[in-house]
Amino acid sequence: MILDYRNIPYEQLDSNIPIGRGMIKWMPFATMPEQYENVNQMIQNQLKKEYPKLTDDALQHNERMLQSLLGKRAIIRYWANGYEMMIECTVESIIKETNMIMVNKDGSLLPIYFYHIYEVEQGSNLWA
Repeated sequence: MILDYRNIPYEQLDSNIPIGRGMIKWMPFATMPEQYENVNQMIQNQLKKEYPKLTDDALQHNERMLQSLLGKRAIIRYWANGYEMMIECTVESIIKETNMIMVNKDGSLLPIYFYHIYEVEQGSNLWA
């Protein structure tokens, strides 16, 4: 004989029966920290680029451009830690001993390794 609890008066029901968890709510993917971090890391890895392999002609062109832009505004595109970067700055100096150039961006001196630069062009003088 199966008893239907809906037909038993409320006073006769056992009050120690656990209710359960109720309705389980769906949790958005981004709120699961481990999976969100893994997916974010995958996206960052896909954005990385290979180190630029430049010809001697391209390196000489970059060096001539940098020397002509000493003390002037320049737009420099370079590779840094797997990412392509672009900076509009003032070329301060070329240090041949360390193959670095020093650029001034908003009052901060930043070093850029010469062999990581793959494009140099003259910048705008609007905010020089």
